[in-house]
Amino acid sequence: MEAKKMISIIFEDGDEVLAGLKQAFSENKVQRATIKSVEGKIKDLEINIYGAGVFKRRHFDESFKVTSMHGTFLEKGNTGYKGELFVSLASENTNSLGGTLASAKVTERLAIKADILEFK
Repeated sequence: MEAKKMISIIFEDGDEVLAGLKQAFSENKVQRATIKSVEGKIKDLEINIYGAGVFKRRHFDESFKVTSMHGTFLEKGNTGYKGELFVSLASENTNSLGGTLASAKVTERLAIKADILEFK
């Protein structure tokens, strides 16, 4: 059995999630990575939600607990990293929410672990 390499990325309050992931991948010379686990909360987020046959981008100011996050990122030469993060979220004010994350900031602390599939 092949041992997998993993990267752990810790974000602090106010950090931007997608930009932080891409920066961590670049600094660690990761070519391809798959998000495996997450623990923490996000706020001030934009999410693409599918409903009635179309995607709609919605903005939420409130803080959400991230119950699930998955996605794959691939380094595309001079254009940087491409990928999507699919999230499931929960808050005290709404039931649950899920979709493709377009942007988000960290509330307090967020820890993400990813399997590294290829290095540069």
